Amino acid sequence: MQALPAKAMVIKMNNVLPLRVGIIGAGFIAGTAHLPSLMKLGTRIRLVAIADNRPEALKHIKKYYPIEKTYTDPYEMLRENELDLVHICTANNTHKEFTIAALRSGANVLCEKPLALTVADTKEMFQEADKAGKLLIACQNNRMGPMQKVKELIENGVLGNVYYTEIENIRRRGVPAWGRFHTKEDNGGGPLCDVGVHYIDAALFAVGNPKLVSVSANTFTKIANRGPASVDTMGAMTGEKPYLPRRDYDYHDYSVEDFASGIARFENGMQMMIKFSWALNLPRYDNYKIVGDRAGLVYEKSAGKEHPITLYGQQDDYLSDQSLEIPIAQKGAMHDVGHELLIHHLADVLQNGEKCVIQREEMLNVVAVMEAFYLSGKLNREIRREELSDCQK
Repeated sequence: MQALPAKAMVIKMNNVLPLRVGIIGAGFIAGTAHLPSLMKLGTRIRLVAIADNRPEALKHIKKYYPIEKTYTDPYEMLRENELDLVHICTANNTHKEFTIAALRSGANVLCEKPLALTVADTKEMFQEADKAGKLLIACQNNRMGPMQKVKELIENGVLGNVYYTEIENIRRRGVPAWGRFHTKEDNGGGPLCDVGVHYIDAALFAVGNPKLVSVSANTFTKIANRGPASVDTMGAMTGEKPYLPRRDYDYHDYSVEDFASGIARFENGMQMMIKFSWALNLPRYDNYKIVGDRAGLVYEKSAGKEHPITLYGQQDDYLSDQSLEIPIAQKGAMHDVGHELLIHHLADVLQNGEKCVIQREEMLNVVAVMEAFYLSGKLNREIRREELSDCQK
């Protein structure tokens, strides 16, 4: 099957101010990231409607945000309102369905990560966007802010030829218990498609999006399905929050991986080590490592350092370590800078014709890594790019 042509993704809405925004999903990510970021756009947007199948969640979120209308049926919301932009903030396995419905209604779409769990489904979503003449992007917010600066360093040759990367987010115990992340029926996968997708995207973005060749990986479920001790409620059970916490988490329902590890290889010869866990008997760790033939870079996100990005190189006969002063990456930097920067950038794309920083081939490459990862874990062997769903039709 031939690849879809890359799109320039420059869409300008002539004299449409403010952007009429609708949201599907009134849960954690909508209440803590999308809506706060939209509110900071002020008069540039109008919060027209939000849909969720839980009336109690809609009532709760209305206490925090001035949303004009609420719906328990997202299709009714799309039919009754002429929307410029729809945010999809639902469980992974509903992303394709709601994205296509929103595109067909005439709206541009910002869909939470991942767009889908197979390349074939993702391409189908882009085909619908092309038919509608609308923009579809994944909410890959981790590439915004610090990783844009890392990309600049790499493009300027500071690291030299990049040939090795590591990405990992290790939670010793941290299964999200405020949604349906822990069930395969709703979420499709565990920490790889919840957290790992962000790191895969951001790392590939920084190094120039080399195309996937193969993945050799494993997925494990060893701890999270044994008891409630692995749960991370993020304070969801106490205090007032801009989202309605679930109170029915049951570890007996746990059906996704709690640890994923593997190796991905790319056309430029680069190797990427991948490790993500919600429950693992190791200490917490959260970092990117990008290694070139001139220098290496480590971004330690969880270390609590004032300057968490360090270059490891050599000057003359001496090894040299250099902490980079990147204000946006400093300890205590702006909360959830990624969502805010991305949503503000999207408004500029739609209203001012700015070129979108997230391109189609990048999104397809990320989904290819994830699909190959899960297939490799299932079949216990290396999976090559040409074995994926879009190549089997």
